[in-house]
Amino acid sequence: MPFAITNAKEYREKVEEDLADLLAAISNPSRAINAVTSTYHLHEWLWVHVLNPMNPPRVYGTVLRKREAFRDWLDANCPRFPLITELANGSKHALPVHPGEKIKGYGQGPFGIGPFGVPYLLIDLGEPLTGTDRYLVASEVIREAAEFMIALAKRLGA
Repeated sequence: MPFAITNAKEYREKVEEDLADLLAAISNPSRAINAVTSTYHLHEWLWVHVLNPMNPPRVYGTVLRKREAFRDWLDANCPRFPLITELANGSKHALPVHPGEKIKGYGQGPFGIGPFGVPYLLIDLGEPLTGTDRYLVASEVIREAAEFMIALAKRLGA
């Protein structure tokens, strides 16, 4: 097992640490990659160490007999899980899936998007979307998904 992380609870704790690190420095791309990657991979740790051993595997009363069914459930229930999946896989394969940029301060990002006067990382989902549908603050997207995954892990006993 990697670096003494041996179960889903320990991996969930890693996600919590990575999220806290990101939220302490929301414009840091290294912290964003660490947080998005660990948030994404938590579902795999939950499947292998918690859900798969159940007979049958259940999440909030829904029976999920295969890993793919769990991923489909997450796509439908976890905020931005499909985007988290794209970002994590894009960072792994060195292929950014959405343009992004580091907004360095006041007046540099799209109007009405992001924290006021504070550097942050921007995700651009592209045209034809506009405004808050097109532009997302990376730390907010990652935080929403991570908090959902952390709560799910705790509910499942991890």
